[in-house]
Amino acid sequence: MHRFLFFIFLLAIVISCSQKEKKNVSETIKYPNQDAPLALLMRNMFIDMEEMKVSVEEGKSIKQYLEKHKAILTAKPTDANVKSETFQSMGMAYLASLKELENSNKEELLDNYQLLVNSCLACHNNFCPGPVKRINLLKID
Repeated sequence: MHRFLFFIFLLAIVISCSQKEKKNVSETIKYPNQDAPLALLMRNMFIDMEEMKVSVEEGKSIKQYLEKHKAILTAKPTDANVKSETFQSMGMAYLASLKELENSNKEELLDNYQLLVNSCLACHNNFCPGPVKRINLLKID
């Protein structure tokens, strides 16, 4: 009887540990660069872009995000080689597009928003293509 209970206890521990391991693996796959400041910033930028999309769809001016998003030029990436001149140029182009969007009148909102989304796609097609599918969700048809 004791052996049976011991076996059940041991089995429960093995199952519990394997479930925790599966959770950690899926989290790593969802966010493979989870600790890099640039990756964290990009996730927050995506959330901001979702807010912008709603504002644009409703024809409302967007909040100011430029100061927060300027960190794109200085945040530490997972791979230091990413911070090339091309990355810096694309980051500056993104920030210029964001500034243009923030200063848009109602008639320019949609076009300037689409330019901003396209600047995200252009950069991610060059440096980190993983989020492209998700960025495409930001488009307004």
